[in-house]
Amino acid sequence: MANMANTANMANMTNASNTAMTNTAGAIQQRLQSRHANDEYTVGWICVLPVEFAAAKGMLDEIHGEPQTLQANADDNPYLLGCIRQFKVVIASLPLHELGASSAASVAKAMLFTFPNIRVGLLVGVGGGIPDNCYDDDDEGEEEEEEDPEEMICLGDVVISSSPKTGGVVVYDFGKQLADGSYESLSVLNRPPRSLTAGLTKLQAEHEMNGSKVVEYIEEMLNKNPFMRKGFAFPGRSLDRLFRPDSPHIAGEKTCRNCDKTRLVVRKPRLDDAPRIHYGTVASGRVVVKDPVMRDQIRDKHGAICLEMEAAGLMNIFPCVVIRGISNYADSHKNDSWQRYAAAAAAACAKEFLGCVQLKSIDRKPAAKDFLNTG
Repeated sequence: MANMANTANMANMTNASNTAMTNTAGAIQQRLQSRHANDEYTVGWICVLPVEFAAAKGMLDEIHGEPQTLQANADDNPYLLGCIRQFKVVIASLPLHELGASSAASVAKAMLFTFPNIRVGLLVGVGGGIPDNCYDDDDEGEEEEEEDPEEMICLGDVVISSSPKTGGVVVYDFGKQLADGSYESLSVLNRPPRSLTAGLTKLQAEHEMNGSKVVEYIEEMLNKNPFMRKGFAFPGRSLDRLFRPDSPHIAGEKTCRNCDKTRLVVRKPRLDDAPRIHYGTVASGRVVVKDPVMRDQIRDKHGAICLEMEAAGLMNIFPCVVIRGISNYADSHKNDSWQRYAAAAAAACAKEFLGCVQLKSIDRKPAAKDFLNTG
């Protein structure tokens, strides 16, 4: 009898344990799923790299979790839902190791069908900075014209796509070669909606009056997520090195420790290390540029200040603002020392930008998915 009682008690305990585990699993699943319907989300935030996804998550004021539903057999995007200010935000990333315009376009299309009321598009992540012509190899030994430290592109800075001529994004490697050797672009990209460019006006005005909140937002993210501090904190200005175009990186070296320091461009230091926000043309292409000569040619032809690979695939189906943290100078010295901080700076700037977009103005605009039928 005692054995039977013990067996019964053990069975009851096992059942209770299984029930508790089931309830716990259900509770976890419930916590991971957003309580908001998909059609409540109005901001679509696309990133490419895992470090960009992490930085975006770190900027959310509140994390909602995963979508309640997905388009069956049509949407494999990794999503995270949350809110920033008054906006409900969808963060989507490209699949691991997939880069470029076509992959970005596929992610955007799936996202717009799963979240049909998205009206604000953001492409946020890292990019290559295009410095001004602050070197002159034909005049060795002569004093170089000094750059304004506030205007020069430095690692960790942020570039926002904005141009009165192009809408902010140009494609530099899709076109035809002319008889005189020049290159004519054949790609015409849509401009972002006026509701977004109006937000950029407010953002610029706020920076003129009070400066940027990028450093403040990064610090808030690091305080909430201490594990991120090692990788996402400011790397130090000593690691910001711009080499002259005729000084390639030493093959096989992971860092620039043994590169020719006499070929560094001497730049006037800034008063502080806060990222500067630059507004200008972003050049989008199909390859990673690690050639300073090609980089400078793109600058001279298009007036671009940043290089990246995804925006060209989005602008005609997902009109958006492109926000890129500068992690390299698009030369052979490119490495990942600044990648995480640049991703954090771009994400912080995107958060600041959303604070300048008027909710009522975007509610009156058509949903971004409507561009799929016209783009």
